[in-house]
Amino acid sequence: MAVSKSSLEDYWTEFHEIESNKDPDEEEEEDELPKTPDGEQEAKWLKEVGLDAVVNRIKDGHGVTDDEMEAVTATLTSSQAAVVKRRVDTLSTTMRKRQRQNKTDVRDIFPAQQTVNGGLYGSPGSFHRLSGERQTTPDHVILRQGSKSKERSFMRKGGYSMSGRRTDEAASPEPIGIEMLSVHPKRSYHQPDGLPPISDHEDIMFELKQDEPSQGQHRIGFQQGPHQKMGDNLPNFTLVQDKLGVTQMNDLGTSDMCQIRSLALLELTSLFDNHNITYRHRKAKKRVKEHGLFGVPLQTLLEHDRKIDSRVTVPIIFHDIIHFLESHCLSTEGILRVPGSTGRIKQLRVELEDRFYSGAISWAQIMPNDAAGLLKQFLRELPVPLLTYEYIEAFAQVESIKEKKLQLQALCLLIILLPPVHRNTLQILLRFLQRVVSKCRENKMSLANVSMIMAPNLFLTSSSPSKFKGIQEREISMAAGTSNIVRMLIKYLDILWTVPTFLVQQMRRQNEISQQRKSRDKSKIKFLSKKDKSELYKKPAIVHEGDFEEGVIRVHAPNLTKSSTAIRLDRRMTAGHIVDRFRNSDGALKPVNGRENTKRTQLQQGVYCDPDKVSFAEEHTYLYETGGNIGERCLDHQTNMLALYHVNPNAEWVIKTSSHR
Repeated sequence: MAVSKSSLEDYWTEFHEIESNKDPDEEEEEDELPKTPDGEQEAKWLKEVGLDAVVNRIKDGHGVTDDEMEAVTATLTSSQAAVVKRRVDTLSTTMRKRQRQNKTDVRDIFPAQQTVNGGLYGSPGSFHRLSGERQTTPDHVILRQGSKSKERSFMRKGGYSMSGRRTDEAASPEPIGIEMLSVHPKRSYHQPDGLPPISDHEDIMFELKQDEPSQGQHRIGFQQGPHQKMGDNLPNFTLVQDKLGVTQMNDLGTSDMCQIRSLALLELTSLFDNHNITYRHRKAKKRVKEHGLFGVPLQTLLEHDRKIDSRVTVPIIFHDIIHFLESHCLSTEGILRVPGSTGRIKQLRVELEDRFYSGAISWAQIMPNDAAGLLKQFLRELPVPLLTYEYIEAFAQVESIKEKKLQLQALCLLIILLPPVHRNTLQILLRFLQRVVSKCRENKMSLANVSMIMAPNLFLTSSSPSKFKGIQEREISMAAGTSNIVRMLIKYLDILWTVPTFLVQQMRRQNEISQQRKSRDKSKIKFLSKKDKSELYKKPAIVHEGDFEEGVIRVHAPNLTKSSTAIRLDRRMTAGHIVDRFRNSDGALKPVNGRENTKRTQLQQGVYCDPDKVSFAEEHTYLYETGGNIGERCLDHQTNMLALYHVNPNAEWVIKTSSHR
């Protein structure tokens, strides 16, 4: 159904307001992609997904064998492996052309081994031969990209996109060739024996239910009030509770999120590839300020603010503007829509730049609409957009995906790919916008209104209507599409900030395989070495015999009065139940006259700190899973501990506070 200009009135009102207040000397971003040598985009992508060694090997002229590629893709799904294989093939072909000079590579003379249905079967470095295995017919094959295509612009006909798919590929009903990846069954993991297979189905990323939640059902998504049309015709989704717990993005340690980011890029590329979606990485001409508050990169602001408070995760100025708006302005009619005074906003900016960090700003004197205008100016003037130049167009392209669940999947993956400060700032912004919509009866700001007003502040680029006379169909489509993306970001905020269980499982398997390889390498070193290295592999001393019983864990709480205790797990025990053991309640173990309760069994007894410094678990106290096949994860209170214990039996369990949940 066509979208009319009139139905996007709030968008165009905001757009013209932005244009009228734009600095005429402000430099705009480039609309064209920067030119890069052939193969560099593939090399950059492979490095971003953690395959630096593969890139270095190809650039050194050694190539990658079938067995090496099989090891590289051991923990990937078949679709992810196909994405990697395409880039490796393209980069290998490009490097050979650069390096051969007067030498002729036999693979360039005879690139195909046989034909199938008129297409090419096999290619340089294909997976049709596996060491020690009989060659069989695969369950999953992929199209092989033509080796003569060059990536100069993702948007031109016949070029590669960063999803690895040629933009003219969809026009041809017949494949240009097929290439066997492996003999592993389709929709299964390539993994060693002992690791359970995981489905490669497209719904694995999110387990959602599109229905009204029943009484007592755990609902992660945004709640719809009885008198509010919060979804504005968007379906209500419930994120199904996983027995291993819901993992939010801030629940994982830094190293884990880096690993998840690489997997998210793989999965997003595969998803965009399957839907024939391309996007460009924009580049700005704007000069970056290193000092001040407005027009300064978020990362620079955060680094400065962490010298004041090491715990902050977003710039203090942004946090304070949002805090003021939430505390005093949510019920103001037309908040965000009605513009503030240009003169007052300009004066307010000067005062903030001069006196913000001295604490001399009186927020009580600021008018609500002026503060809202200040917020939007802060976002627009970021030298690196909130959605980043690298992924801002990818966010907009999500609208090209037809199925709503897959749109949510793509948005979640893109949010994972954002730098941490951008992701945290976006989350705070969307939480504020949710609260604005929750007060729609007072402020007359529906979800549709808020989305249309915020879209140009988040997505406005040099390809916007400012370069055209009048409003054309392309611009109307862009306005509608970006407004809908903002609408989904607000509506599904809590779902989108959840790390898909599938990615966490992939990370665990990568870590397990890495540990197995290191163990084998250590065994070889020990066998070949003439020196006695027995101390290196000596098992740690057993402190608590009971801790090594099946189904028994020892929980440490270094900052609480009861510093540790051993707990026998049962099928119904959750992480929340364990945290309750450390609370100051009737069910908690407490010292009796400064001593432990001797009537408790040895398995239940705790180890206590100084009784004069009593400290118990409070509201924001959580159980953490550390080590084993993960770095660190803050556990949802609903996590089934026996199920998690079987997944990660070598983990340590620590009680501590979390400021993120």
